[in-house]
Amino acid sequence: MNDTGSLQNLNDIVLPGPVPWWPLAPGWYVLFAVLAVALVYLAGRWWNARSQNRYRRQALAELAAIRRDQNTGSLQQLPVLVKRAALAAWPREQVASLNGPAWHRFLDASAGGGQFGAGAGATLDRLAYRTHRTDEHSQEDLEQVLAAAEFWLKHHAAQKEGV
Repeated sequence: MNDTGSLQNLNDIVLPGPVPWWPLAPGWYVLFAVLAVALVYLAGRWWNARSQNRYRRQALAELAAIRRDQNTGSLQQLPVLVKRAALAAWPREQVASLNGPAWHRFLDASAGGGQFGAGAGATLDRLAYRTHRTDEHSQEDLEQVLAAAEFWLKHHAAQKEGV
């Protein structure tokens, strides 16, 4: 019986194999390229921000050392530390000549606080010209100026380049 229409001549349905992962469709290559460009861009921005704030991290580390070692010599370095950090963030012509109330206004305006104008600035000025006497300032004044310096170092908005 060679009847081609017979049901005995039917075979099972053969299913195709699984779809291979490789080679990928062109859309995947486009997606990978966009992701790679975005990753390089974000890494560059992160690196730039990190390197621009290096002076801030170093100043905060020095401030922590001054806070740990509150003797006369280390406390005299506090005004120098704040001025050095300001010189790293702003042009020398804008910052170097500031002193007294103008310096305090600059510090308060650049960090959005008012600690230096409210009394910490006067203590900072006295520390700059302090003799080797340790009883000139109360512990409360010293803690106030150290807290104001730490707040300023953490929160000041450095001037952008070209502004």
